[in-house]
Amino acid sequence: MKPLLFTASAIALMMGAAACTEATSHAETASQAAAETSAATPDQMPDKQAANLKEMTRADIEPVKREQFTLASDEILASRLIGSEVLDPAGEEIATVADVWIGEPGDTPKLIVRDGGVAGVGGTLHAIDFEGALIEPVANDDEPDVRVTYSKASLEGLPEFKQNGVDDYRLASEAMGTTASLSFGDNLARVNDFVMKVDGTPEYAVISDGLAGTTHYVIDADALTIEQGDGDGTLVIDLDADAFAHAKVLADYQ
Repeated sequence: MKPLLFTASAIALMMGAAACTEATSHAETASQAAAETSAATPDQMPDKQAANLKEMTRADIEPVKREQFTLASDEILASRLIGSEVLDPAGEEIATVADVWIGEPGDTPKLIVRDGGVAGVGGTLHAIDFEGALIEPVANDDEPDVRVTYSKASLEGLPEFKQNGVDDYRLASEAMGTTASLSFGDNLARVNDFVMKVDGTPEYAVISDGLAGTTHYVIDADALTIEQGDGDGTLVIDLDADAFAHAKVLADYQ
């Protein structure tokens, strides 16, 4: 009878050990699952992803392929507008476009035209509303035709345009070619141009990545802001990393 009792006892001990092992395994699995849940719950994931995106460089978030931006029939580059001939109703040249007054948000854009002068130097500057001008964009890189309702005499009778100070970036030419700070990371970009409606409304700014970038990106003009400092102010591009990563590339920019 003793061997039988020994066997029954052994079986009981083995079953008890197996139960303990299974309980321990369940406890370890539950602990691991709790740790993973504590690390990042579904509600916390968007915040965690946003934090990671903020730390990324532009190279880290560069899309595989960006969309192309093409000028519409009622859009024009400020660089092509500047230097164009200004024609009176009879088609005679009476001035040239010296600049575009962009102003501050809410300001009415104006054409700054030069009466007289040689090669963009000298003469008298006047500001005229885009409403008094008809801008006819061209399909190639040539300068557009700018026809105004003024005669030469009436243009000369307009007040002289004088800007208070320089480099306050309210003229398109002051911003073009200027280095601007990107609001994310410690990075710089260069402002190259503006895409404007033919009524003078600045829609987009054209920027390049870094100081010597050759790819030109199109961003909302409102993202380009002036940060006042001890001097005349500096340009800041108020754009997050994700918006920059999805900015379109201006096709065939010269």
